[in-house]
Amino acid sequence: GEGITIKLKDFTDEEGNIQSITAEDLLVIVDYLKSAGAEAISINEQRIVNTSEIVYVGNSIVYINQQRILAPYVIKAIGNSSYLETALTGNGGHVDEMKKIGQNISIEKMNKVKILKYDGEIKTKYIQ
Repeated sequence: GEGITIKLKDFTDEEGNIQSITAEDLLVIVDYLKSAGAEAISINEQRIVNTSEIVYVGNSIVYINQQRILAPYVIKAIGNSSYLETALTGNGGHVDEMKKIGQNISIEKMNKVKILKYDGEIKTKYIQ
């Protein structure tokens, strides 16, 4: 369906230090996308569901759904592409703030975004 693709890459600052995209950056972007009405989200082909965990282990190691993913990160979201983009890039949006400090981020609106289904097991405790 209609949506956006966001590409995030680690970057080198003016002192030559590598600045990594963190799990917190990914979490904040996912939250912005959800609040903007995204109907489906994935990061590097890992589908984000209610039980998904985005965990930063250190040394730029990120796990999503118990799978290690590496930069560059490609976040796909299905929904109204204008709403999704504005939520991220509007004044004070997280992507806007990340770009201000020099992080390498691109956003592309697309008519056809394909997100794979969640392939893990969803364990429930209270649903019968």
